[in-house]
Amino acid sequence: MCVPSRVICEERALYKVQWSEDATCWAAISGKMQHQAMSRKDYPAVGDWVLIEILDDADKAIIHQICPRKTTIYRKQIGESSDAQILSTNVDYTFIVTSLNEDLNERRIERYLAIALDSDTAPVILLTKSDLYPEETAEFVSDLKALFPGIPVHALSKDSFEQADFFGEYLETGKTAVIIGSSGVGKSTLVNFLIGKDKIKTQEIREKDGRGRHTTTSRNLYVSRFGGLVIDTPGMRELALSDHTQGLEAEFSDVVGLFGQCKFSDCKHQTEPGCAIKEAIADGLLEPDRWESYLKLEAEVRASQVKQEKMLEVQQKRKRKKSVTAERVKEPNHRSSKRKN
Repeated sequence: MCVPSRVICEERALYKVQWSEDATCWAAISGKMQHQAMSRKDYPAVGDWVLIEILDDADKAIIHQICPRKTTIYRKQIGESSDAQILSTNVDYTFIVTSLNEDLNERRIERYLAIALDSDTAPVILLTKSDLYPEETAEFVSDLKALFPGIPVHALSKDSFEQADFFGEYLETGKTAVIIGSSGVGKSTLVNFLIGKDKIKTQEIREKDGRGRHTTTSRNLYVSRFGGLVIDTPGMRELALSDHTQGLEAEFSDVVGLFGQCKFSDCKHQTEPGCAIKEAIADGLLEPDRWESYLKLEAEVRASQVKQEKMLEVQQKRKRKKSVTAERVKEPNHRSSKRKN
């Protein structure tokens, strides 16, 4: 008999699952799931609901099925692989954490927003370490709200977490949020506050460049003090887009909206007359940096899609080859049975 359970931690090829308030154990996927898996998305991830078989000793379990996912947040795997790396699943909010030091980077925030919007989760920008610039914090918040209209932006410092009552809205019972951001932006300190205990170690950033050290090394799901759930993820030094076309268009809707205003439908936005993009830049309605950022991210998405198509072709060839081999193995048995008859 299979029991519904949720994946609360992922460590290499093992998954910690929970099926009741105090019932947890480590689980591995079944041989059938392993055999049928074609890509990373076919494996469990933190946030997944799965069907498990609890073994006799109750200390181990086998995962037989991943239940349909409501949302999936992922990025392109680091390196040459075109496969996706799942950050979390079945979440309602994506907390994009960045600090008010050298880490604050509008272009990086655009990447995070594209990934969040592509997954149909609601992004929320959290500016940590606001105590570093107390007089300028309000201006930072205002600027980001203007740059990313419709996206909530909140400033935080570790000494004023208790005043951040807006978390009660995002993390009410039945809701799940994932926290993403670079190393050293204060994610671990924030998670410790949200879950009401110092469960995660924290480290100071390097003074020479304001960069952080990895504290969290795996993805974990916790119950927050507000009743909802929060997923902590390791700091990301690299965030490459995969097939995030929908998220890219949502984040850059102001840019995409200009394409239809060009004089020519096949406008390359370079030297063509009547180009709405060039006119918007000349009139100060579109920042050149934002246009360059769109071009860079769009090229990433396009390149990733090409790689994925090639990978899919290879996988389909392997699948066909397996089927042919399996049929050939059956043939001798079929012939020998005929001879006996």
